[in-house]
Parts: sequence; structure tokens; C-alpha cells
Amino acid sequence: MDTDSVSDLSYLNEIAMGDQSIVIEVTETFLSDAPNALKEIKKHSRDRNWSALAKVAHKVKPNFKYMGMDRASEIIVDIEQQAKSEDISADLDHQIDELVQLSDQAFDELASKLESLKKNN
Repeated sequence: MDTDSVSDLSYLNEIAMGDQSIVIEVTETFLSDAPNALKEIKKHSRDRNWSALAKVAHKVKPNFKYMGMDRASEIIVDIEQQAKSEDISADLDHQIDELVQLSDQAFDELASKLESLKKNN
């Protein structure tokens, strides 16, 4: 993984046992679904709808792990825990902003990796 990279498909490759078609499919699904999930996370936080926030965070949590987004995975776990317990930290908005920023960078990285995978598959 590049030092500036926020995503790494090594784990996904490992669980896909090298099947590039699975890696491509999971990556495509992430790229199509994650932006909407992030919008929902921001909306539910803004609306203080903690149970809905916890559900969305729980649903997308594994996807960040599959994409090798370690920092984003840590953040989404913390957001889910806060929302479930309704014990909201003062920096929740900052965490969500960081999650969005990391995700935006990962979307660019993963789109590029996806293009390479498709060429080589």
C-alpha cells in the first residue's frame, strides 16, 4: 500500500482467494453504494436520528474493511458505537467529515485500481 493511500485491496484479494471477478464486483458495489451511505450518515447525524445512524454505520462497516480502509474502519466502528449507545462525542461531526474525506480519496484510488483490474482480467 502506498504511504499516501487510504485503501488496500489485499484483504479483499485474500478472502476472494485471488478471484479477480469477485474483487471487481465487490469494489464496483462499494463505489456505487458507499456515497449514498455517507449521505445517509451525514443526514442522520444532522437530524440526531441515532438509531438510523447506527443501522447505516453497521451496514457499511464491513465494506470499509474489505477495501482496506483501516482509518475509515476505525471511525465507522466508533460512530456506530456512539449512535447505538446515544453517547455522542463532541467530535462526531469531525469524525464524519474525516470519514467522508477518506472515502472521497478512496473512491478515486479504487476507481483507478478497478480500471487496472478490468484491463488485466
